[in-house]
Order: sequence, then structure tokens, then C-alpha cells
Amino acid sequence: MRKRKAAARAGAHLTRERILAVSARVFNRRGYHGTTLDDIARALSVTKAALYYHVKNKEELLFQCHQLALDIGMEGFHRARGQPAPPDEQLRMALSHYIEGMADQLTGTVVLLEQGALSPRHHRQIVRGRDEYEQALRTLIAGGVAAGVFVPCDPKLVGFAILGAVHWIPKWYNPAGPSPAREIAEAFAAYLVRGLTKQPSPDLPAPRRAAATAERGAPHDTAA
Repeated sequence: MRKRKAAARAGAHLTRERILAVSARVFNRRGYHGTTLDDIARALSVTKAALYYHVKNKEELLFQCHQLALDIGMEGFHRARGQPAPPDEQLRMALSHYIEGMADQLTGTVVLLEQGALSPRHHRQIVRGRDEYEQALRTLIAGGVAAGVFVPCDPKLVGFAILGAVHWIPKWYNPAGPSPAREIAEAFAAYLVRGLTKQPSPDLPAPRRAAATAERGAPHDTAA
């Protein structure tokens, strides 16, 4: 009982957001199977006992990282669809929200599913959520094509292209870098939507120092 109380005090400063942000970064760097709870506890500067006070096991952490990313993505679509805006602006808003949310809440990291990483029940939940997100993206693209705002295209293939570009951001994004998450999110969303639009705006937001950020290359081990 005394040890449990001590662990609770040691981990009292931890929040779900911080735990998931740091866990996602460590998973992305070391891989799920190469990561231990000791690794995550060290990255959080707490003991493993303190971490256990908040989570049951490593698999639960991975599941919550995936779920948070999906929640952020779907929230972006819900907000965008609630705006009286044309399809290109709705898509820009949805993508910008997703990119910025990943950068702020998951430290720029989207953890890829690894074979056998999640239990069958959790895996089904994540795949179901991922399919829902992809379908929302395709529906918005198809609506833009039907409205004559987007060029004729295959919404499924274009959706994959967009997600491929978005999910590569964690490979170079540095939370401690010179370009704020919102600036990067707005620039990427604008670029991606512009490639679909029949009459794109000549004005695009651009990170002032995005090139310097990108040149850093591989994922960074900057503490959250």
C-alpha cells in the first residue's frame, strides 16, 4: 500500500496527453516490439511503478495512441462539415486540424500498426476507426468533384495519396524546431488541397522556416 501511494505521488504530474505524446514518440523511434515500459517511464522521467498507476500495460498505450489520432482526425471532419464552406475549404480545414493535432498532442507521431502489436479486439476497433476516417475523406473529395470544385479523380486513390503525405510528416517534424505546428499544418493542407482544385488560389500559406525543419531528416528524440 505504501509503495502504491508513493507511485501515485510520483506520477501525479502526469497527464494522459503527456503520456501518449511521449509514448508515441518512443514507439515511433524504437518500434512497438523494441519498446519497453521502462523506456517510456525513462522518457517521462518517472518510475515504471508511477506509470503503472496510469496505464495497465504497453498494449493499452499503443491502442490509446492510435485512438487519439483517429479522434483528432474525425473531429477535424466534424468541424469542417459544420461550416458553410465549399468542399475545398472544408477539406483544408479538416486536414489542417488533423496535422496540427498530431503535432501538438502526439508530438508529431502517428504510430504505425505492427503485426501482432494490438490484441484482436483493439485491432478491430482501430481498423474500424481508420476505415471511417478514410471514408470521410473520400466522401469529401467525391463531393468536391461532383460540385465541380475538384478536378475529376478517383477519391480512393487521391485519399491514399493525401494520407501518405500527411503521415510522412512525423519522419521529419521536430516539436522543438523553428516552425510552429499550426504553421506547418496550414501550409501542408493548402498545398494538398490546391493539387485537387480546378481554380486554385495563387496565395498559399507557407512556413517561414519549413525547409530548415525538413532538412533535419529523421525523427527527433526531443523530450515532450
